[in-house]
Amino acid sequence: MSYLDFLLQWYNWPYLAALLLALLSFMRLEPAIAVGDWLGRWLRVEGAAGRVLARVFGVAVGVVGLTVNGALHDYWPAQQERGFLPGLLVTALLAAAVTRGVGRLFERHFPEIKAVGWGATDLAGREARVVSRKVSPDYRAGRAQVMEEDGTLHMVLCKTREEELLYGALVVLTEYDVEDRRYYVQRADAKSGRAEGVELYPGS
Repeated sequence: MSYLDFLLQWYNWPYLAALLLALLSFMRLEPAIAVGDWLGRWLRVEGAAGRVLARVFGVAVGVVGLTVNGALHDYWPAQQERGFLPGLLVTALLAAAVTRGVGRLFERHFPEIKAVGWGATDLAGREARVVSRKVSPDYRAGRAQVMEEDGTLHMVLCKTREEELLYGALVVLTEYDVEDRRYYVQRADAKSGRAEGVELYPGS
């Protein structure tokens, strides 16, 4: 049996379908993203983008499933069809574990952005991440961003009272200057306890 003939056997169809799901997610097609969103709810990693979860799950199912079937074909051909359901179950469990692990990483470090807000004035007390080159008392281009739990990313202008903070610093928006339309910020670890609210990269 050629490798192509092996791939086209009925017991490989679920794994080929999973690879097709991954391909469709790369094309950002709505059905694939919907599957990814469902996976996010099922695996409790809803902060990760559905398209990412669909890609990871599809590739994991396809690779693991075809590897298991390939091993059965090469070493236990008589058990090929009988081993289909156990192999499918093992594949699904492994793929779910891999998808959940990757999803948690993306949820923590690359949360899905569903909307962007500019210049919100009610974010005092929130944690943010500096995204400009620096933030200082006299640097007019200082910016930071705050990620809400609902996926809304807020971009705000900011400044410090004395110190200079560099790109990537985790800060607290302490007070909004109405006249200057900027937040005063300070380094997050300079404030006792955690600031109330959601940080850009939770747990960082």
